[in-house]
Amino acid sequence: MNRNRSRLALAVLAVCSLVLAACAPRQQALSDEAAYQRFVGTWVNTEYPGTLMKSQVTVIRPDHVGEDWRRPDSTRAEGQWAIKVKKTWVDEKGNTYCRFYLTRTLPASMRYSVGALMRVDKKGRVWEMCDKPTGFGRIPTEDEAAYPERIDPNLQYYYIYHRKK
Repeated sequence: MNRNRSRLALAVLAVCSLVLAACAPRQQALSDEAAYQRFVGTWVNTEYPGTLMKSQVTVIRPDHVGEDWRRPDSTRAEGQWAIKVKKTWVDEKGNTYCRFYLTRTLPASMRYSVGALMRVDKKGRVWEMCDKPTGFGRIPTEDEAAYPERIDPNLQYYYIYHRKK
């Protein structure tokens, strides 16, 4: 009789464990490309002055190009940068991250490369980016670049934008 109760108790525990495991939130595995597509879109922050380094609009294109538009009424992008994805992940809160090698391609007078990190929140409404220059007058290779480990609003090169509706 005790043996039957023990087996029944173990069976009940096993079933409860399976039910709880099925209810637990799962970290969704995404390919780098699927994660990158969460960043694609037009991002706006009209509190920025509208300079090339603090543009009011940033566009992340599906072809791994970022664009800087000084203001929402600008007729063309004035800056452009290539995005080479190094690593992507989703954190426990559902925010998506992309560590990448940024190479400014336009304007020609401002060419440089840095290690960068961007994050889009779970709802896809807020985009943040920060980068770490590796020294003046020197363009680091992808392997030499200093990649931020986390989004840090205290870094000199920190940006925050909201998805254009």
